Amino acid sequence: MPILSMTGFGVSDRPWTERGVRVHVELRSVNARYLELKLRQPFGVAVEHRLRRAVEAQLGRGRVDVSVRVEGAGELLDDPLAAVGIERQQVASLLRALGSLADEAARVSVQVSPPTSLDLLRFLASSQAASRTGSSAADEAPAFIDELVEEALAKLIEMRRVEGGALAATLAALYDELEAQVAQVEQTVAPEGERLLVELAARCEGLLARVDSSQIGAARIDRERLEQELALLVVRGDVSEELARIASHLEQARTVLGSPPEVGQGKTLDFLSQELLREVTTIGSKITSHGGSGVVINAKRTIERIREQVQNVE
Repeated sequence: MPILSMTGFGVSDRPWTERGVRVHVELRSVNARYLELKLRQPFGVAVEHRLRRAVEAQLGRGRVDVSVRVEGAGELLDDPLAAVGIERQQVASLLRALGSLADEAARVSVQVSPPTSLDLLRFLASSQAASRTGSSAADEAPAFIDELVEEALAKLIEMRRVEGGALAATLAALYDELEAQVAQVEQTVAPEGERLLVELAARCEGLLARVDSSQIGAARIDRERLEQELALLVVRGDVSEELARIASHLEQARTVLGSPPEVGQGKTLDFLSQELLREVTTIGSKITSHGGSGVVINAKRTIERIREQVQNVE
């Protein structure tokens, strides 16, 4: 099973027949350093806490937007009263009550002005809001809200898994590319020590010849000590340790790619990419040949591409 990407999308919806609407759930996730949840839902704090726990139980990193909406459901909203959240049964009960009130007023010879349609709608809407306020937040949400979120979450996780597979393939190719570039660097610097020693020795011989001819300070120059210093300069230019560490970092990165998905793999790969860049930069500061410098520049570009890709690994 490959690594997981932090990019994903999942959506689900279901009719809420009791209300004549549809409940729509949408989840989106992108890369982030930690798990950052942003929930938008109309059902109150208790439902929000429940949904937050459900997402946190299955996702480890990423910025996740969870949106729950109650929407019109086409044929289910042919009733215009249902479209504004008013049940037809309430309307019937209110009209019967108004009729009874009118009969009672007529019986005692009291004139009562009939309410307008807008008055009735306002009264019914306020009554509906008051009844919802009096109920618990959990009662306001449909019974299937948890299942709906789990369904969308499953689709998001599946997309993160598919994206992770593509991401793993891309990173594997980049690691191979970097390994080939490092091999080029190794071939370039293999004769570097000998070339550097010859070049420095030739320069020193020229300087010593000038000193000997001028008879200035010749007695103070220890040729044997000079040879030792030249050897130290050549040793300081050796990059074998850096090459060994690069090989180790590449091996660890490939191990992560081949391991089961778990939270923190992205951070591990990011750290390894930083270390790869550090070692390649050190090599670049030690070698002096134009060919080697060009390969180092290409290797740095490859590492930057790696760093961009690992930012999306969970």
